[in-house]
Amino acid sequence: MRTILFAITCCVFMSCGRQAKHHNSVTLPNFTTTPYYYVHLKGKLGDQAVTMDLVKSGPWMYKGFYTYDGIGEPITIWGSPNNNGKIVLNENTDRDDERYFTGQLDSTGTFKGIWRGNKTSHPFTLKPDFDDATGLDVYYAADSVKLLPDNPATPIGEASNCILWPTASMEEPVADFMRKSFADGKQVDNVRQYIKRDIDSFLLTYKTGAADMDTTGGIPATANWSADADMKVVWNHYPILSVEYFSYEYTGGAHGNYGAYYQVLDLEKKKILKPEDIFKPEYKTALIPELAKSFRKAFKMGEDDSIEGMLLQKNIKPNNNFYLTDKGVAFSYTPYEIGPYALGQVTLFIPFKDIKSLLK
Repeated sequence: MRTILFAITCCVFMSCGRQAKHHNSVTLPNFTTTPYYYVHLKGKLGDQAVTMDLVKSGPWMYKGFYTYDGIGEPITIWGSPNNNGKIVLNENTDRDDERYFTGQLDSTGTFKGIWRGNKTSHPFTLKPDFDDATGLDVYYAADSVKLLPDNPATPIGEASNCILWPTASMEEPVADFMRKSFADGKQVDNVRQYIKRDIDSFLLTYKTGAADMDTTGGIPATANWSADADMKVVWNHYPILSVEYFSYEYTGGAHGNYGAYYQVLDLEKKKILKPEDIFKPEYKTALIPELAKSFRKAFKMGEDDSIEGMLLQKNIKPNNNFYLTDKGVAFSYTPYEIGPYALGQVTLFIPFKDIKSLLK
């Protein structure tokens, strides 16, 4: 078997040279008829090797990440089919430039088409490859309720939920660890009931909380509530699995609240990793200048530009909301955590090559 991760991460997660076995057998579905799925794709975008972790997380929704293998920094992607039936996946690397994949995903899972952005375009061909990746199932549910059933202009509450889950072929000790990790430590015997329960809870709150609404002056637009939750794979190279939990809720007011939270699983050790498992004790202080450098890069600021004017605090410190790849670590901050709501969620990637001395 192959050594699990390369170079630096080989020292981060395990002593160099240690090898691990990948026991997860993956049976690929028919990707044109299966309603929801996760696929780990590898191939070329132009002349560069890339890896894409794509989840079909709703009837018309695709979400995930892709990574240039030589860089290792995940890029968020999301989209849906266009009028020609091709999947269009947008990415968020540049606020001033539209960049996206347009392609066809066939029954075997091969995703082929054209990437456009930065005033150029490149062909891409990506194929399913689970040789060193963990297979996962995807479950989705959605529901809605009318607040005023007898009123044709009734506000509506809507909710959806999508979750990743270990496949039936996965070895039980690992599967049990993953189920409990994905379900926040809960014992879940029926995943469909589990995700439906969250939906029902939100819709019940909607019906209960808005039942006494005064409609004499008309029905306010803020009476329509919505909630969405999903999971994505950020990085998948056995034994390390980095996943994202995303949630959005609108319950009236000027805007909804959202946030993405990350979890790093060591499937071999059956352990949820913390920053302290990766870094030496002094990392909290030592990473402050690296996070500032990453922030300046993300927001196209000069090396000497102060970041304080964009933040609600003087410095950006590492938190526990992080993920790993083979090339680096990213710390992520939800709206209001380090900056105003308009700044959005801020995710800052730091290459391992820049912080070798901090790695255990």
